[in-house]
Amino acid sequence: MKKTTIYSITVAFALILILSSFQISRGRHLYRNQWTIPSQKQLQIKNSSKENLNVVLYNTSKTEDLKYITDKNQTKVLPKNDSVVTKINFINELYIVNNSSQQNLFKIKIINNSGKIKATVKDKSSK
Repeated sequence: MKKTTIYSITVAFALILILSSFQISRGRHLYRNQWTIPSQKQLQIKNSSKENLNVVLYNTSKTEDLKYITDKNQTKVLPKNDSVVTKINFINELYIVNNSSQQNLFKIKIINNSGKIKATVKDKSSK
């Protein structure tokens, strides 16, 4: 009787320990790539895997919107303190434009990405 009690407590403890080590992130995304974009500049993002991928773009600024330019040269707004889920064709680059007078932190998550991300900050006049 004593051995079964100790065994069941040990199994329960091990199960709780294993389950608590996983990070449950329902409804949220874990962003591993983030950059600070200076004022009046744009961030150019390239991906070594030239695929059409789903991405989550997140603007952390609480005051200013960012803009992003898709592969079809369409300019779309990335609202302040909000995220947007969209599909980006990485045959072309993705541009994130900061028109504000302050620098902004931008985060991206590329879903099912098998390539490497390369980003550079450029003047807005280059695009």
